[in-house]
Amino acid sequence: MSHVDRSVTNHQVIPVIGSALFADEPTSRLACGIIAEGGIAVAGFEAEYAAHFHLRKKVYVDQTGQLAESELQPDGTDRDDDDARSVTFAVFENHADGVRVVGVSRLILRGDEHPLPVEEFCPDSFAPGDLTVNSVEVSRVIARHERAALQDLVQWHLFAIMLAYVANHELGRTFAIIEPWLERVLNGSIAIERIGDPRYVEHYLDYNLPIEIDIPASAELVNARNGGFIDRYRAAEPAMAYFGRAARNAASERAA
Repeated sequence: MSHVDRSVTNHQVIPVIGSALFADEPTSRLACGIIAEGGIAVAGFEAEYAAHFHLRKKVYVDQTGQLAESELQPDGTDRDDDDARSVTFAVFENHADGVRVVGVSRLILRGDEHPLPVEEFCPDSFAPGDLTVNSVEVSRVIARHERAALQDLVQWHLFAIMLAYVANHELGRTFAIIEPWLERVLNGSIAIERIGDPRYVEHYLDYNLPIEIDIPASAELVNARNGGFIDRYRAAEPAMAYFGRAARNAASERAA
C-alpha cells in the first residue's frame, strides 16, 4: 500500500445505518447478499448501497491511501464508471450500535464494449481474443472488523458469494489486480495464478500484479473450509443469506 494511516481504526471506517435488514432474523449476526446490479441498488437496499460507497472511501482513501482524494465524487464517495457494469455484494453485521457494513466487493462484468481494468493496467498479460464478454474481474474487496477472526470470516463470506454468483450465472475467466503481499495471503485460501509481473499502477498508487482465479478449485477450497457457504449462497440468490448468532447487548459486543 502507498501508506497506511494507523490512526484510522477499523471501528472508525465501518458505517452504521438505519436498516430493517435483520427485522425477520433478529438473532442472526451476519447477512450477506447482492445489493446492486449495474450501478442500481436492489429495491429496498438503497441505504445499504449508499453506505457501501462510504466504506470504500473510508478504507481506500482515509485508512490505506490506495486511492487519491481527487478521485472521489462530489459527494465524497468512491464511485467510478465500473460500478455501472458491476454486481455489488455486501456483508452486514447485526450489532448493538445498529446494522454495520463490514464487508463489500464487486464483480465487474466485461461485456462487449469495454475491456476490464486488468486489461488496461496489464495489457502484456493478454493476447487478442483471450477474453470474452462473460469474463469478469473481482474488485473493491473490503473486510473490516475490530476482531481479527470476524474480519477473516467476513472475507470468506465475500469469497463465497462471488464464487457462487460466477457459478450460478456461468460467467467466464475471472481476474483481479492485487498487491504482492495479498498474493501470499490468498494462496491456499483460494486457487490463484499470477499472470503478469508486479508493476506500478498509478490508479492504485502502488505496485500491483494481475492474477487469474480458478473458480472450480477455489469453490472447493472455500466450501471445504466453511461448511458449504457457496452452496448456501447459490440456493439463496437473489435473497440475503444469514449466518451466526448476534450478541445480545452492547456489553456482550464489547466483550466479544
